[in-house]
Amino acid sequence: MTETDPQKDASGASNAPTGAPTGTNRAAREAAAAFIQSAETAGAPSPSPTAEEAYGTVGEAQAQNVKKGHKGAIVIGLLICALVCAGVAAFLFTHGNLTRPVDPNQESVQRVPLSDARVLAAFDEVTMDPPDISKYAYVPQDALIGPKFSDIVVNEPVDLGVATNQVVECTATATATFKNKAIEITVPVTLPFEYSEAGETWVPGDLTQGTPTATPLASANASEILADLDTHLMNYDATYGEAIAEATIVKTTAELTIDGGPINVSLSKTLESEEDGKKFNELRTCDIVLAVSWSPEAGWVVSVADAGVIDYQRNEIVDPAAEAAAQAAVEAANSKPINLGAVKFGDTVTLSGTLQKVEKEAELSKGNNFTNKNASANADGNVQLVLKLARPVDMKLNGTTYHLTTIAVAVSGLDDNGKSLIGKKATEVKGPLEENFATSWSPAGIKALEIHVE
Repeated sequence: MTETDPQKDASGASNAPTGAPTGTNRAAREAAAAFIQSAETAGAPSPSPTAEEAYGTVGEAQAQNVKKGHKGAIVIGLLICALVCAGVAAFLFTHGNLTRPVDPNQESVQRVPLSDARVLAAFDEVTMDPPDISKYAYVPQDALIGPKFSDIVVNEPVDLGVATNQVVECTATATATFKNKAIEITVPVTLPFEYSEAGETWVPGDLTQGTPTATPLASANASEILADLDTHLMNYDATYGEAIAEATIVKTTAELTIDGGPINVSLSKTLESEEDGKKFNELRTCDIVLAVSWSPEAGWVVSVADAGVIDYQRNEIVDPAAEAAAQAAVEAANSKPINLGAVKFGDTVTLSGTLQKVEKEAELSKGNNFTNKNASANADGNVQLVLKLARPVDMKLNGTTYHLTTIAVAVSGLDDNGKSLIGKKATEVKGPLEENFATSWSPAGIKALEIHVE
């Protein structure tokens, strides 16, 4: 834009632009020049009438410091300067507007506004696949329902093109929600709209998805978590996990909510091992606590909050055949008679067996192969118990040989006459052999001085 000096214009000198003015510029300059010329003509002094002609005859005036003609010229000069400045300012303003470059491709486009109804319709028509629910641990894999769009916000239009190819875009953001009975997943989405001048409408583009965020609607399934118990224990401590791997769950207590919670588990495991030719059963037991928490990215996260010390109990395994042989040997030993040799009435003996009440006289006689018809079954009330011998007894009593499986026992000194001993296993019944305690089924009886029971 050309600058103009107002003082030089007032004195008649000017700096003309290097290029010849054309059109509106020329008209503005001619108007300014005519305005200045008319101002100068109006300011030129004209012949003044004499004092007498103007005012009549007056007295002699006193001398003045400034002549009247000179003072009037100053006032007119100031007025001319003000008018010239106004003209120059008008010229500069007009000249500046006219010389601003104008882009012939720029046009004022009247666009149809992007309405809420158009945005809602576009979201209703958009196709969006549900998130991958399989990445959320211990969450039911039921089909997700959605999307449901909410929190829709329409942003201001943005010019993305150039002057020769104008592209106007407007974006709308929203939250897409998917859910099933156990989980809700929200996804931030963006839907762009591009303005079509030909169709005078906004055309939606491709939907852009953000990072999904998941929220639980139900607690985790404890059974599903415990199915992976070995994995959780190995992740916690490989040595510990291997020691109790594949254990039996004896007891479980779960306190799970949508915020997670603990699972208490009691475990038991049995192993067989062999050492120095012997086989052993090893029982391992422990108590553990699992902590369950929610991760918006991964679902239910399980960790071992506490792992109790493993208790080991070891027992030798007896071979069934060997055990049977040992039992047979015991039975054979028990069936082998105890030989007391030659004894007589009054000798003290010590025997063992089971104490029973006196009954079934015939069976007792048969077992001893002895019958005395001159005696009663309880020696006229002097015998209270029968000692069924742990092993048969062979003895030669006063020259007669006997093979006994039972023997009479007198305990008359006890308050209850031995009733409390019935059915007890006696490790020792000690006392002298007495003829007075002989019965119909026993050639002699023991006067019990000591009885030791299990």
